[in-house]
Amino acid sequence: MLEISQRLRIVGDFVTQKTVADIGTDHAYVPIYLHKKGNVEKVIACDINKKPLQKAQQNIKLHHAENKIITRLGNGLQPLQPYEVDSIVISGMGGMLMIELMEQSQNIIKTVKELILCPHLDVTAVRKYLHNIGYVITDEKMIQEWDNFYTILRAIPGKQKYDKEIEYIFGSILLEKKDAVLKEYIINEKIRLKKIKQHLYDKRTEQSQKRLQQIEEYKKAIEEAEKWLYCVEKL
Repeated sequence: MLEISQRLRIVGDFVTQKTVADIGTDHAYVPIYLHKKGNVEKVIACDINKKPLQKAQQNIKLHHAENKIITRLGNGLQPLQPYEVDSIVISGMGGMLMIELMEQSQNIIKTVKELILCPHLDVTAVRKYLHNIGYVITDEKMIQEWDNFYTILRAIPGKQKYDKEIEYIFGSILLEKKDAVLKEYIINEKIRLKKIKQHLYDKRTEQSQKRLQQIEEYKKAIEEAEKWLYCVEKL
């Protein structure tokens, strides 16, 4: 039996294509989950490190998925060829690294039909990057696992720009849905900011004052998001 986290399960559920590459596959949980769902023809499980890939190969064999899942050693999307897959999954890393890997392999990114991304950090930057490279964000889901919040995004080729900065910060789709987990995330953010502010007030340095200004700007974004989330009409 495959034990898989809620986060990775949702990542897998966002996939709509038959041929998939999982970048930074680790132990190949997402490829195996896709295989067990029975809706993929081929999954390429890629990882930069040998040991996780060896564990992935063991798991693939254990779940009798050798006919559908192949493993490749390499950095980011570099093990792939153009038009080899229609869907690319990237999770388990920060958003800036995710952007770096996609930027290094635009020849691959331009040939796929969808991107499924779950950045641990810097999701705002990821949303902006997707729009900059000609992708439309079609779905988002935010989940909480223990003390951490994760956002899963699905994007397809197309043109899209958001009107408001808070749509990039918190996710236009999540705001439109008045997402319950996003509401919880904002509550947690307000508590976190309050603690940081107190710490910075005590320091009274030039650097701390700059950080306080950034926090005040973020607080304004939170307030605007709350109006969107709790009002009937969109701003």
